[in-house]
Amino acid sequence: MRRSLVAVSLLGVLVGSPASAQPVTSAEFEALKRMMQEVLSQNEDLRKRVRELEEAVGKQGPPAREPAKGVAQEAPKEPAKEVAQDAPKDAAAAAATEPISAAKAPWGRIQLGGALELEAGTRRSFKRVRTSDFLLATAEFDFEANVLDWAKAELSFEWDRGEDKVTLNEAFVIFGRSGIPVELKAGRGVAPFGISSGSTVAARLEDTLTLKGPLTTDIFEAKEDHILLSLKKWGVHVGGYVYNGTTNRVGGGGKRLEHYGFTAGYEIKTENVSFVVGAGWIDSVFDTDGLTDAFSELQESRRGYVPGVALNVRLGLWGFSFIAEYITALHHARIIRTLDNDDVGIFNVRPEAWQVEAGYTTDIFFDIKSYLAVSYSRSASLLAAFPKRRFLATIGTWLSDNMRLAAEYNEERDYSKVQLGTGRKAESWLLRLTYEW
Repeated sequence: MRRSLVAVSLLGVLVGSPASAQPVTSAEFEALKRMMQEVLSQNEDLRKRVRELEEAVGKQGPPAREPAKGVAQEAPKEPAKEVAQDAPKDAAAAAATEPISAAKAPWGRIQLGGALELEAGTRRSFKRVRTSDFLLATAEFDFEANVLDWAKAELSFEWDRGEDKVTLNEAFVIFGRSGIPVELKAGRGVAPFGISSGSTVAARLEDTLTLKGPLTTDIFEAKEDHILLSLKKWGVHVGGYVYNGTTNRVGGGGKRLEHYGFTAGYEIKTENVSFVVGAGWIDSVFDTDGLTDAFSELQESRRGYVPGVALNVRLGLWGFSFIAEYITALHHARIIRTLDNDDVGIFNVRPEAWQVEAGYTTDIFFDIKSYLAVSYSRSASLLAAFPKRRFLATIGTWLSDNMRLAAEYNEERDYSKVQLGTGRKAESWLLRLTYEW
């Protein structure tokens, strides 16, 4: 076989090549002609031998393990080599182009976060008791899972300092897809009633500059198990939600899912300007966290629920920020309370509070982002369950994108003695370091 190939090659070189130095003589041509005839004769014999082997294999059944000699043995080597070389390439290409499913690699779509807050401060209470301390105020761990394109989950745990244990802070499943204005949110967290301090540290840092927060938040923030259906389009958002609540007029240990609320607003945001106006309605203000604890006697009331309304506006302009909010119950609730001297008092309460906050954020000081903020808030008709008024002055700086250091002065005034308060002033100084990731 090798001789045949050599003969053919020589014939091509001597006859077909235009670069031949000398013309081919008749003797040389005759010699090449004889070689070609021998090659053709050998090839004919080989083809005949292959046909005989194929017929023999067909009669015997399965192919024999011993390959044929000569051309039949060597011919498959080159194709087999090509297949062996190309197979890994094809497999690698398929593996590179195959999309990684969420079920195979979910950890790439799970974000981890958290926060620690350290505090040091001094306080003087309404009873003129002075205290000072250094403590770990917050330890929080957050998860966000975007395993599915049409749903995500948010989960937050927080260390409860009072009971020294880890508790569930927030847990939501959010159904929605990018580009679709409708969203369904179900789980546990702060209901959209008024301006909230937020369930997590990240939310608190985003919504307010002060550390303590206004009285509107202390009184009317409601963390509930709820389902919220909302629509957001062209800056407008509207939503409705149902929640469990603790107030119950059924009695006898019965309970129904009957509490609900609504929220609406409009938002404009540009590079230098932001404007947000919002409104909310809730069917029972005594389901908010602060009022649930302050007026436990209204949790089982056959007179019906007391609805509430919240109005707020937020403005940001070239580093300046302004917040105004007003929240009130829509009618009175009558309660009977035993006083410290064992007298029984009948009171009509209509919870109400408002707040204003102004701040300025800049980075002109050594290119470090810093801010100043002042806040003033008042409450009414709360029987000294909360301060009558609160004034906050805060100065802070971001040491990095993840760390904030802030100092705050807080002055509060209690209700008068006629309204079951002390009529005194309380004040405190607070230094807080917040680290979030």
